[in-house]
Amino acid sequence: MLDEVRRTYRESLKPADSLFNLYLARPLAAPMVLGFARTRTTPNQITFLSLIVMLGAAAGFIAVPGLLGVWLGVALVELSYLFDCVDGQLARITGRTSAVGGSLDFLMDELKAFLLIAALTARWRLHEGGGDLAVWIGLATLVVLGWALSITKFVRSPEYAEATGAKALKHGEAAGAARAQGGLLWPLKAAIRSISQYPGTLPIFAAFDALPIFVYAYGAVHLLYVGQSGLMLVWKLGRFAPRGGVEP
Repeated sequence: MLDEVRRTYRESLKPADSLFNLYLARPLAAPMVLGFARTRTTPNQITFLSLIVMLGAAAGFIAVPGLLGVWLGVALVELSYLFDCVDGQLARITGRTSAVGGSLDFLMDELKAFLLIAALTARWRLHEGGGDLAVWIGLATLVVLGWALSITKFVRSPEYAEATGAKALKHGEAAGAARAQGGLLWPLKAAIRSISQYPGTLPIFAAFDALPIFVYAYGAVHLLYVGQSGLMLVWKLGRFAPRGGVEP
C-alpha cells in the first residue's frame, strides 16, 4: 500500500511546484488520489468539493467566535486545499487532464480566494473589534484581488502571448517558477508568493492571533503584483504607433 502511495505521488507531480506542495500538501493528498482513482470520481467533482469545503471554512470563521472558530476555519481551509491538490493529481494519474478542467480549477481558486478574504473580514469586524477599518481594508483587498486575477487571466491569454511574444502560461505553471529559475532573489520571491498561496502561511498567522494582519499582507502582495503587472501591460501595449505607419 505504501509503495502504491509513493508511486502515485511521484507520477502525479507537476514539472514545477512550490516547496509547500512538494513536501507537504501533495504527499498528504497522494493516498486520497489513490483512493479516488479506484472509483468513478472525476477531477472536476473534486474541484467542486474543494469549494464546498471552503464554504464550510468561511462559515466557521464567521459564525464561531474564539479560538474554536479560528482553527475550525483554518482546518477546513487546509482540507479544501488538499482537495485542490487532489483534483490535479487525479487528472494526471488517470489521464483525465483537460483544458476546461484547468480553467474550472482556476475559477474555483478565484472564488475561494474571494470567499476567504470576505470571511476573514467579517470575522475581524464581528469578533475581533475591527469596526469600520476592517470593512474598508477588506473591501480594498477584495478590489485589489479582483484586479490581480483579471490581469492574470489576461496575460495568460493566447491573444496577449501572440501580441507581445510572451510565453503562454496555464494555470499552476507559475507556482514553482521562481524556484525553478533559481537566482539570488528566488527565496524572496517565494516568500512573497507564499502569502498569496495562503494554505502555507494562514496557520502561522492564526497561531500568532494575527488573521487581520494576514488580510493586510494578502492585499499588499496583490497590490504589488497589480502595480508591476499593470506597468508591464502599459509598457507592452500602450506605446505610441510607429512613425509613418500604423501599429501592426
